[in-house]
Amino acid sequence: MQTPSTNWIKWSDTFSRFGLKSLVGWFLEAGEPLTLVGAQLIYFGQPFYNNDKAMNLAAFLEDQEETRAFAAFLRKE
Repeated sequence: MQTPSTNWIKWSDTFSRFGLKSLVGWFLEAGEPLTLVGAQLIYFGQPFYNNDKAMNLAAFLEDQEETRAFAAFLRKE
């Protein structure tokens, strides 16, 4: 399993605050085939918002191993 990055911890804290942690973990696992499509949609919309956080999210969604590891991190926490 990968070591949690600072983004993972920030995202996990945010999801916990809103009570969405288990839902996000489930969605990342169940919607795994759609994560690549989501990343491409973020890249496609880049000219409209040009945001580094969005680009980090797109890169995260493209990496299937990282999304799986993050989903496991959310479940174990």
